[in-house]
Parts: sequence; C-alpha cells; structure tokens
Amino acid sequence: MTGLDDRERGEQLLRLLAPAAAESWGTVLVSEPHSKARPRFNKDGRAYKDPVDAEAEQAKKWLLRAWWRRAPLTGNVALGAVFFRSTRQEIDADNMLKHLCDAGNGILFVDDSQITAKYGGIELDPVRPRTLLVLAPHVSTMQRGTDYVRDCAGCGKPFTPSRDAQRACSRDCVPAAHRAKAGRP
Repeated sequence: MTGLDDRERGEQLLRLLAPAAAESWGTVLVSEPHSKARPRFNKDGRAYKDPVDAEAEQAKKWLLRAWWRRAPLTGNVALGAVFFRSTRQEIDADNMLKHLCDAGNGILFVDDSQITAKYGGIELDPVRPRTLLVLAPHVSTMQRGTDYVRDCAGCGKPFTPSRDAQRACSRDCVPAAHRAKAGRP
C-alpha cells in the first residue's frame, strides 16, 4: 500500500475489512500514535493504569469525540488503523490498536468486544505522525452488541445472552422460562 494517499489507503482498508458495509467512516488523527502500556501493580498486587497511558487515552478520547458526532455503533464493527510513527522505535501494532480500542469505548462503539474485524499496520513518517482510522458496521456470523439480542423466555424482555444456550435474562426468570418451555403457566 505504499505510494497511496491517506484517502486511497483508507478506502482500500475498508474494502478489505467490511466489503458489505453500506456506511463507513474514516479520519486522520494527527498526533504521534500511542501504544497501550502493560498494567502496573501496586504493593497490594492491584492493577492500575500507567499515568502516561491514562493521559494519552484521555487525549485520544477527546480527538475521537471531536470527530465522531453520532451515537456509538451498537452491532458488529470493523476497525482499521494505519499508524504513521515518527521514529523507528519498536512498538507493535497490536498494542497501538488496544490503545485505540480502549479510547473508542463509549464513543465509536459501545464496547470494543463488538469489533469482529480488525487491522493494524505501522508505517514510518518522521514529518507527519498520525493515525489513519477507518470504521464500518461489519457483517459476520459472530454476533455482538445489539446484533445479538433475543427475548427472555421468562419475562419477554430483550437481552444480550452471554452464551448460545442462555434463554433467560436473569436467575429470577429461569423458573418462568422452564415453565414456558414445558407449556405450563
């Protein structure tokens, strides 16, 4: 994909990740791409975010909020990013994607578990570090978010099951679901 401008590269990436998408979006976030740091642990053994990582994630959230002026996507999502770094420092694309996904939670999508297609690439651009970001609804047999909702067999309200066999939204609804399955009131 060398020699392409950001728009052409983004369009190619979207065709690869979400060929069936009716809608798609893309932007360029002008800043040095950040990598997700490993969790830190205090003396009690509890994990906490590295302050530099937390600050970078908050800054990325502001950039995403400024660009994304609609409600978060609620179904399956395809996300692609090409990270243009200013140095040859060895940082892997997966950690940069993790940072971007965490910053996008609640802004681009409800939760990054909705991402069913993902791409991350790294390029060198010492003059103009940036992140090319593309996003689209993704068609997949793996249903996530609001694409995976069924009615509770106990109370009839919609819910997102945590596993395929789950038919009730809560423990309280399980007895009613069993009665309904047996044909009893």
